[in-house]
Amino acid sequence: MSKFFKIKQASEQTGVHLETIRYYEKQGLISPSHQQNGYRVFDEQTLAQLRFIKACRNIGFSLNNIKTLLHLQQNPTNQCNEVDELAKQHLVYLDEQITQLQEVKNFLMQFVGCENKTVDKCQIIQGIKEKE
Repeated sequence: MSKFFKIKQASEQTGVHLETIRYYEKQGLISPSHQQNGYRVFDEQTLAQLRFIKACRNIGFSLNNIKTLLHLQQNPTNQCNEVDELAKQHLVYLDEQITQLQEVKNFLMQFVGCENKTVDKCQIIQGIKEKE
């Protein structure tokens, strides 16, 4: 017999915030059952999906990519070419993010250690204003 959890219990079991669970439901990532009184109930499979979604978010996958990954899991005998392609695209995205963050870091490193005593002469603030 399957065990069912209310949303608060599902949140505690998965570490996913209540509002985030509701949002994932609205986005079609999960489909909990509803009791006659309207309460959502989550089975073990839905909890596993929430954990998977959380892991994907921690890796930086978009909700659209996660939706695709969840859909692909519904037929486990399929080839994983599509999953591989999503991962490759995500690596490209991560490389772009790393490049942008490195540029920001290099920009800030030019100004760190500002020895001016007042904010009106602060090199960091002036550098940011010039970057606008």
